[in-house]
Amino acid sequence: MMIRLTLLLSLALLGFTNSFTIVDHLLSSSRCNIISFATSSSNDDESSSSVDTIKNRADLRYIDASIQRQISSIFSSSSTGSSDQLDGSGSTFVPLSFAGRYKAQKIDNKQSSSTFASSSSIETIFLSSPEQCQSISETYIQYLKSNPSSNPLYQPSSTIIKALPIPISHFYTTAAIKLLSTTYTNTPLSKSVLLSLNTLLMRDNGLYDNLPWSTWSIDPNLQERDAADNTIDEKYTMGKRVAYQRMMGKDWQGRSLSLGNLILKVKYLLERDEDDNDAGRDTNDDTDDANMLYSLSKRLLQLEIKEAQMYIAECEQSVAIVTNNNEEDGGSSDIEATEELDKARERLQLAETSLDELNETDNTSTNKQSKTSQSLVSSILDKFTKQDNPPPYRGAIGYPAKLDTKEEMLEDSVLPYSSPYELLLEIIDEQLNSKVIGCVLEPTSLIEGNLVLGGALLLQRKGVVKTTSISGESVSYTDDDDELGNKGVLPRSMYVVECYADEAIGMAMAANMPIFVEEDIHTRAGQVEVELDIEQADSIKEDNGIEDNQVVESIESLSFINRIPLVRPIDESYLSARVEGERISSEKESNQVRIPLTTNPDFFDGSQVAASSSSRSVFSTFNPVKSLDEYDELTDDAKARLLLKLESFTGQLPRPRAVRMSKSNSEPSILDEMLIPLVDETIRRQYRIKDAKRRNDIQEVERLRNEASPRQVALERLQQAKEEEELLGIDNEEAIRLAEEEAELYKALRADITQDEGAYSQYLDRDDWYERETQARIQRERERQLRKKS
Repeated sequence: MMIRLTLLLSLALLGFTNSFTIVDHLLSSSRCNIISFATSSSNDDESSSSVDTIKNRADLRYIDASIQRQISSIFSSSSTGSSDQLDGSGSTFVPLSFAGRYKAQKIDNKQSSSTFASSSSIETIFLSSPEQCQSISETYIQYLKSNPSSNPLYQPSSTIIKALPIPISHFYTTAAIKLLSTTYTNTPLSKSVLLSLNTLLMRDNGLYDNLPWSTWSIDPNLQERDAADNTIDEKYTMGKRVAYQRMMGKDWQGRSLSLGNLILKVKYLLERDEDDNDAGRDTNDDTDDANMLYSLSKRLLQLEIKEAQMYIAECEQSVAIVTNNNEEDGGSSDIEATEELDKARERLQLAETSLDELNETDNTSTNKQSKTSQSLVSSILDKFTKQDNPPPYRGAIGYPAKLDTKEEMLEDSVLPYSSPYELLLEIIDEQLNSKVIGCVLEPTSLIEGNLVLGGALLLQRKGVVKTTSISGESVSYTDDDDELGNKGVLPRSMYVVECYADEAIGMAMAANMPIFVEEDIHTRAGQVEVELDIEQADSIKEDNGIEDNQVVESIESLSFINRIPLVRPIDESYLSARVEGERISSEKESNQVRIPLTTNPDFFDGSQVAASSSSRSVFSTFNPVKSLDEYDELTDDAKARLLLKLESFTGQLPRPRAVRMSKSNSEPSILDEMLIPLVDETIRRQYRIKDAKRRNDIQEVERLRNEASPRQVALERLQQAKEEEELLGIDNEEAIRLAEEEAELYKALRADITQDEGAYSQYLDRDDWYERETQARIQRERERQLRKKS
């Protein structure tokens, strides 16, 4: 350990450009030694096998009743999710756990018209009650470790559980199963393995994307505020970037090569040597260690002197620039720049004084140096491990590197995490100062009869622990008014993070909490009977070179994915290979969980959108809504289908919960806000005029009417003429014809009737005079042809 630390510090101090690679290789080698040593030295009682680990997954922590009420209030399909429903009114939610997985065989392409049908197989994960999950897990392990011919008790029919199937889209099947398998086995991973898995969390519109990085990343020094104390634009905030760098290995525990952490390595080594001396140690070893520590400390101080000198040069440059600018303006030099220069000079003086003190021991005898060097080095190192501006969390940009504790540097740096979800939980705890209090599966499809489940996490902001002195005693308390630089985000504030279903299940397992599902959904779709999949379990034995009459000696010899129980439904007709949006032929299909639609399809519900590949206009000409009355009659199902048909829609449909909440608060709803900008501009203006009248906003009504396009004026004149003819019996046939021609003319002029005038280049529209002459010429030609025929 001493030799490795010496080499590490020497490489860093000598400034090798490839020192990090070498150091990482050294630490990786030592990690392997530590693993083998721990395995060989642990006894049977202390070792944690995969069997015990999997069993512990079912031992969930106590389910807080208040959290269940919060989940019921927010996610219940019978509630609106408004703030006045925090009494817990709503449906009951069932706590479930991860039971196992099932890989179906090839799917017949005739069964489904979706692109998913072209894939060779479908992965399905099953959720069940914690007790049933433990039962199927024990049965699976016992079957692998037993000989089926001599142990008939562990046949598939011996353990049957009822479970909720969750099909996984083939777009992210591999990533989902890898993440779930490492989280389920709960085995510590090396840094290299974990970093390769962390990238699997980076999915579009997934958990990582939807966490509130820009608004909840703590900023106690208000570095992400402008001069007017306003929060800077979201795209310039550092929260998501910092989290990504953490996931890619930045500021890893015990791996930092910053000067402060290098000094702490020596300090912790000194403390360990002092413990060894108390236990009894050879005097010659003490002398050798003292000489080595003296040399290392001298190198550290020399490096600190060079950094302090460079920092002084930077401060002097800043003072000179500020002084020159102020002299031109007739002002005085900047006080802050001068104070920073004074601090830099004090830093240099401290380093030089400490080096002189250390050099005084060079002329002393070896025995004396052995006795005094450790205490002297410790006192010197303590001076350089203090940070005036410590980082609020690991990896924070604009702050020095976080100083590792003794446990983080010497113990936790080896195998600190068992899955990417565990690392993400730590980032949420430190960077967002929050905790995950609930994991939920909720309906995500707005299309009637389609049961699609997506994940959601409920975050809660933690309080800020502070310390004060009362009567000479240190007292800790929680400050419930400190926002930590996040405006409006107080302790106990909540945030719903939408994610994929497998991500919510993985986070629930990492946090050792259940995954909640609404009771009505569980009653409809969660009663599928499943049993142990003997065929796939036997194939695992074959893959590992185990013959039929042999058994798996150690579960640890299997890969992570093979440690997950392999189950299969007794009646496979209860599993659906259909994708969201396909036709429903029976009530049974409406109760089956479908594969979520991840992209806009080329076809939808069996009818293809009409489009000519030979001649395409600059903008989409698909305009299914012809009037405001037609739009008002659209249901949420029809609006969702319409959005998916529109080529101009590239976003993601909101969840039913979000639509319900938006309807309860105000109109238009979140679904209307997505669809209205994509429909005919005349219908959009009429809708906004109607909404302004509802809000009694007379000024907005006048503004919208004054900005009406010529086409809308013609359509309103056409509507008025039709109403007069119908209600008053006036013959308005000629007026209706002229208004229709005028409306069609202005429609033909526009390249895109769904956009407001001026929203795109006017050169894309046709000229008014040219279009009138063209239509007049066409009309004359038609009349000539009619006269010729007559």
